[in-house]
Amino acid sequence: MGPIAHSGVGLLGWQITSSPKRKNIKTLLLFLFVSNLPDFDFFLLLIPATHGKHIHQTYTHNLMFVLIVAFLFSLFLPTTREKLGLVFAGLSHLLLDLFVVDPVQPVGFRLFYPFSRKLYNFGLFPYLERGDLKKMLSTHNIIALACEAIVFLLPVVFFYRKELAASFRKKEFWEI
Repeated sequence: MGPIAHSGVGLLGWQITSSPKRKNIKTLLLFLFVSNLPDFDFFLLLIPATHGKHIHQTYTHNLMFVLIVAFLFSLFLPTTREKLGLVFAGLSHLLLDLFVVDPVQPVGFRLFYPFSRKLYNFGLFPYLERGDLKKMLSTHNIIALACEAIVFLLPVVFFYRKELAASFRKKEFWEI
């Protein structure tokens, strides 16, 4: 999945688990960051030593990475409910990525890496093409991102529109 789907689920986790007093830009950004963090491996591809190596969905798309990182970031949250919400936001990344068509060999990702190299993938949702700017702005990608928005982001915004609007209107929400 792309950042829209992962952010939609991160927003849902923040909305459900954050207490009204703790709903602020910092906690929202933390949930969005953790729900998108496994895709950080794309930035590793900018390092020349990684060129030609299969990095995406290896080191960051597994239970061990997500649980460790989510636990470490959860230390910034005061309540058990928020901490668990953040862990679930991180785990949601793996769950969503299980259902994306993966056209790149090897197909799938290693959920239990480094303990197992078995690949997992169910391939239902369209993938995002990566590479040059032309591919990233392709009609295929626009359709894939629209599907993500329709399925994962718009329902959250629609069903929680009053609560989200109330949070965003508060001056305290925007204080850093």
